Amino acid sequence: MSLVTKLIDGAKPESNTLMELQQRAGIPPDRPISLMVFETSFKEKKVYCCWSGGVIEDGRPRLTLVGRAALEALQNLPLGNNDTLIFQELKQGLTPLHEKVRATIMKAESGTKICFVGDMQG
Repeated sequence: MSLVTKLIDGAKPESNTLMELQQRAGIPPDRPISLMVFETSFKEKKVYCCWSGGVIEDGRPRLTLVGRAALEALQNLPLGNNDTLIFQELKQGLTPLHEKVRATIMKAESGTKICFVGDMQG
């Protein structure tokens, strides 16, 4: 069995973050943007994830502006469980990234929200 992942179109960050993102990137306010926010299913389990640029330093996430927007959009979803948020740092290493992502999703309970943090450009 495989994971099925769908982009959640229309997920929105907080309005002040969206405004800052639009201003910095030169995006007109009337142009829609898509953030990397997903619903992932395996059998009967669904989790909600975002891909956020940044790093984890001293156990705390340090996110880029776009990464923060994706996290806020994930948190603002009217889906899933807002009681638990998992931060999982993704770094290149011996274990392929797709295996790290899969392992994190497989360990999570249904409804969990997961923020994958790393270099999203590389």
